[in-house]
Amino acid sequence: MTNKSGLSVVSILLLILIIAIPGLVYYLLEWEKPQVAMDTELTIIGQKKDISITFTDARSGIRDFKVTIVQDQGEFGVASMDFPEKGIFEKTANLRIEPRKLGIKDGQAVLKIEVRDFSPLKNSASLEMPVAIDSVVPRVSLLTSAHNVNPGGTCLAVYSITKKVEKSGVVCGDRFFQGYPVSEGATTVYACYFAVPRDVSRSTPMAVSVEDAAGNRAGTSIPFYVRTAHKFRDDTVRVGPEFVKSKAAQFEQADSSLGGNLPEETFRYLNTTMREENNRKIASICAASEAKQLWEDSFIRMPNTATMALFGDRRTYRYQGMDMGSSVHLGIDLASTRADFVPAANSGIVAYADDLGIYGNTVIIDHGQGIFTLYAHLSSMTVSAGQQVMRGVVIGNTGNTGFAGGDHLHFSVIVGREFVNPIEWWDAHWIRDNVTSKLELIPR
Repeated sequence: MTNKSGLSVVSILLLILIIAIPGLVYYLLEWEKPQVAMDTELTIIGQKKDISITFTDARSGIRDFKVTIVQDQGEFGVASMDFPEKGIFEKTANLRIEPRKLGIKDGQAVLKIEVRDFSPLKNSASLEMPVAIDSVVPRVSLLTSAHNVNPGGTCLAVYSITKKVEKSGVVCGDRFFQGYPVSEGATTVYACYFAVPRDVSRSTPMAVSVEDAAGNRAGTSIPFYVRTAHKFRDDTVRVGPEFVKSKAAQFEQADSSLGGNLPEETFRYLNTTMREENNRKIASICAASEAKQLWEDSFIRMPNTATMALFGDRRTYRYQGMDMGSSVHLGIDLASTRADFVPAANSGIVAYADDLGIYGNTVIIDHGQGIFTLYAHLSSMTVSAGQQVMRGVVIGNTGNTGFAGGDHLHFSVIVGREFVNPIEWWDAHWIRDNVTSKLELIPR
């Protein structure tokens, strides 16, 4: 039998089979394997480890998966899951591995991940990763006992750790401060300088915190005594039209994007947004510090100067009845003769020597182990970044660059990226009682 076009029914059936069979064969004999990927890098597992694994199969979907740890011919099940119905083309499994609960001992092992799809061939894929099991928690011993702190001041903690760690330091308030190794032997001894919050109280968290490469964590609280609470001053700074216009014009000349604003708008921007940006940049500059102590003796206060503003002063700026922003003064202002010589407060390496927004021409010196000094509003700078300087060497001259209202030096001390009260570091008695005496506890 033939149709009008001359094709027989058999020919049509054969044509349909020719078209359909490859698709049917492709379905029945799907060769595309599922995919498995670790979303986090894994080389070592501690007492517990959270991992994330993603399984995908774009054609027939995921049938099942299994995660095990193989060690010394034994296989320990971590997790498994079967999918009774098709339609799951991607699945992310968030798992927690706890070796001790699984009966796995410390040492080398292999993490094995297997997955199959829903094709009739049950295509499978696997991923094997060598891992080290380390469930030994570091032991921390606090070597210092006296931690007498001043609000906004600095404290030093010395402690030892029984094994190598990836992270070591002190948690104070809501900040973490890095510790630096100062002696190695059967145990490693660390020194950690940390900033005390201006609102410190007996309830302020203060503890050593460490973590090894396997994620095992340990710590110990730091007993401390808060000396007589210090009341920081409140001050209203009234600014006049000439100062507002001159500072606005000064910064608009350096940054054309500020042009077109009213002087008051530019002034408020400088005193708020730019101030915050500059302080973040300072924190970034001070994020990397030499691991060894570069300073010695007390820090030099610029000689023959009068104190014009104190650390921690809370300032509110007012202009013709308008609020022009508020800030906390993060250093001490020292006034002397115009363009007076500015000495390096102590030995170290220049981390920064350039313009720094509201701070004007600024030099920042790294004294090691997270301690920095900052010299702002300079009229000139005689050092450059990377230069090593000795205690007392001239690094520049006072000035009124940046947001300064007159010729002076703004001097700051920064510990662990936090501004602290410089007065302590000028005091040889404070350094002897709170630093030197503690460093003497370190085994040599």
